[in-house]
Amino acid sequence: MALEGSLWVKLNRPLTDEERQRQLRVDAPASDTPRDNFSVFSMSDVFLETTNSLFRQRGMLTYACLFLIPFGLYILFGQIYDMTHIPDTVARDATLTAVMVGMALILVAILGLLGITLWAFLQENFTWTRTPIRFNRQNRMVYAYRGAGAKGVIAVPWDKAFFFVEKRRKDTVSRVTPYLIRCHVLDANSNVVQSFSVGSRVTSFLDESTPTGRDIVKGLSDQFEYIRQYMEKGPTDLPIPDLVPTRVSLPNSFKIWTRADRELVREGNPQAHRLIRMFSGFVFITAVLHYIGQLTSRQPAWPSDVLRDCERTAIDEPMKV
Repeated sequence: MALEGSLWVKLNRPLTDEERQRQLRVDAPASDTPRDNFSVFSMSDVFLETTNSLFRQRGMLTYACLFLIPFGLYILFGQIYDMTHIPDTVARDATLTAVMVGMALILVAILGLLGITLWAFLQENFTWTRTPIRFNRQNRMVYAYRGAGAKGVIAVPWDKAFFFVEKRRKDTVSRVTPYLIRCHVLDANSNVVQSFSVGSRVTSFLDESTPTGRDIVKGLSDQFEYIRQYMEKGPTDLPIPDLVPTRVSLPNSFKIWTRADRELVREGNPQAHRLIRMFSGFVFITAVLHYIGQLTSRQPAWPSDVLRDCERTAIDEPMKV
């Protein structure tokens, strides 16, 4: 299994039929309308740097941890108190032993829950401010940042990368279905050996079988076509992107988070509008948590070989942005 933030992806396996059906080919147009959809950090005549699908959702796990950690600690200390303050009137027999074993198992479960909660908290705090993806059109390579050093980068040739639209499990709270662009790295036998997401995800209340649902999911094809045209032709004929801010600041976190649900607004669905108004307080708090998470984290530092490959050299097109 590979872990990308809170996303788990199974590795060392062949491609599934669904992945093959949803493939976005690097040698064929995916859309007539290339759009960046607020997913580009920077663009030059040599490389395009984009977000991954988790960047705009940063803060959500921390928000959940604000409730789970106090609740878990309350239950934990209550359980410890009950186990260490058994009244003298209770008989010390086999029944008590069974009860103590049961309470000990509950205690282990609570500790496990707190451990998972802490792990989730650290996915957004005291880590990296972002985990970008670089598309180098000069050497036709794709680099996915995963951490410091050469081993923290996934590198795959553009022409051998397997891109597709991934449909994630429907969220049980908001009832929306997330879709994102995923890139699999394949070995010589077409088995998946590495994987990472690309760009901004989209979410929809409606299934792809509906016209509106298809239009929402098509936004991913537009995003991929933006990248594909960049790799094939450069930035000259592409729309100038609305760059995602990389400077850590509270206004920038609000800018990122207030745009996170624009796909839902575009659906024209009354339920979406009601949910957005209902969760406006949640968005405010999560934007603050997004800022705190970035403030406690480090800016990514690409290895020297990747930086060297991304230097401007013999390409004639001028820098776009």
